[in-house]
Amino acid sequence: MATLAATQPIGRKGSRNWNSIAAGVWLASAMLGQLAFFAYLAIFYAWPALLSNPEAWNENPLLNQPPVQPGAAIDTFAFGVHAIGAGIIALLGGLQIVPQVRKHFTTFHRWNGRLFVTTVVALSLSGYYIVWVRGPLPDEFSELGTSFNGLLILGFSWMAVRAAMARKFVIHERWAIRLFLVSNAQWFLRIGGFGYFAVMQALGYEVAFDGWFFKTWIWGCFIVPLIIAEIHFRARNTQNIAARRAAMGMWVTCIMLTLLGSAVFSMFMVQLLTGNL
Repeated sequence: MATLAATQPIGRKGSRNWNSIAAGVWLASAMLGQLAFFAYLAIFYAWPALLSNPEAWNENPLLNQPPVQPGAAIDTFAFGVHAIGAGIIALLGGLQIVPQVRKHFTTFHRWNGRLFVTTVVALSLSGYYIVWVRGPLPDEFSELGTSFNGLLILGFSWMAVRAAMARKFVIHERWAIRLFLVSNAQWFLRIGGFGYFAVMQALGYEVAFDGWFFKTWIWGCFIVPLIIAEIHFRARNTQNIAARRAAMGMWVTCIMLTLLGSAVFSMFMVQLLTGNL
């Protein structure tokens, strides 16, 4: 890669560098936005768990049904693993793909990676239990998106670990990025939904929460980030200036949408946590 960059015209090299910078800015904006998601999960789920009061989880107005039922200890445990695991992913996941962390804090990168993979696998398995054992079972095609996302998490975890053990670090990096994206699908689901709501409201349109966008976005919340990642991988290696400029435009759009969705979601969380909803 270094040799290729050295033989390219300055414009192409600069274009590639700007794409890397834009991707880094997006990651920073995403990690900042995830702090609101982490705060929500920590306050609603982790803190009551530490106080041995999981019954407080039932007070969350966003849940379709109370997660804690009398005599259902396994169900409660599975839900707790799922909710608290999502908090760990939101807090530590982004650090795993920051190049500077990987380069200068190798030991932390390795142990954080082990914690991250263990957490996402536990989250996926507990999610399957919640959906397919505890129920209610999905009754629409859109609702199967979450289960398919779980399969991708398990598959990408295996590919990332296998590449790391084989010391194929370039391949490992790509699988780690893909794993980060699909593991944060629920966060993408929320900021995408809230961002769409804010834009439609600003344009004067009514928003139906059972409408086409929300049903489609259950799949889109992990498919779209994966497509964006693949475009970035290819733009990073291509010598086509037009492709790199298109990728730059893609990143600028992603940054704006991420900041918008994160801001609206954060404001909603503040209202929820302060009891104003």
